[in-house]
Amino acid sequence: MIELRDVTVSVGGGAFRVSNVNMRVNGKAVMLGPNGSGKTTLLRAICGLIPYEGSIKVNDLEVNEVTGYTPLSCNLPEIYQMAITASGLLEVLEDLKGIDVNEFKGMLARFNISYDSVARKPVHGLSAGQSIIVKLALALSSRPRIIMIDEPFENVDPARRSVISSLLLEYGEEGLIVTHELDALKSFRDMDAYLVMEGRVYGPINVGKLLSSGIVEGEVKGALTVQINGKPYSIVEGKGIKLLEMGSLNRLYGLIE
Repeated sequence: MIELRDVTVSVGGGAFRVSNVNMRVNGKAVMLGPNGSGKTTLLRAICGLIPYEGSIKVNDLEVNEVTGYTPLSCNLPEIYQMAITASGLLEVLEDLKGIDVNEFKGMLARFNISYDSVARKPVHGLSAGQSIIVKLALALSSRPRIIMIDEPFENVDPARRSVISSLLLEYGEEGLIVTHELDALKSFRDMDAYLVMEGRVYGPINVGKLLSSGIVEGEVKGALTVQINGKPYSIVEGKGIKLLEMGSLNRLYGLIE
């Protein structure tokens, strides 16, 4: 279980804050929001990479009191600065996290990527899509119990997005999948979703319900209501601007203003 109580995370000397977060995740859930909303900031705090106020517990362990918690795995870029090449990272993470090399190679093969084609390249020298896939495979190939996956669908073509969705369903018993890509969520209809808007977290709401809903201005009784630019907007089934038709939550501001 992942539990956040009264959590506030500040970055940039307090220039940006994710404030007063209370959420409890059993199993796997999705965290959605446009770029710059605070999703990755919150994920970094949950993974113990940046300080926070309040309480963040993963399986009853306070994150800021634990180091080297191997059941948790993430694809955040800080983790992949320990070596230059993909093969170097694999070697380091094999020792630290118990990565199964054959599992890693098998994941790449599901994307029609050969290990030899990426092994000796600097990770920063891979194409954007290859970099996403390699980091995801490194994060999952230790078969972690808890997965924290940031923007796994970005810069990845539709066919490979389907493979990514399958892997995220197969691996990990609990965790968070962070994205702004609404059209990539159809495989996760049974999961809960949390919306992150302007440093605030709202939810949960069922992903299937979210995908059949639209956004309308104002507060609607019984609906999930979020604040955008100081105004209330509600998520309502069958009404308003259809969320699924946006494709990405990055389009949200342009459609409601």
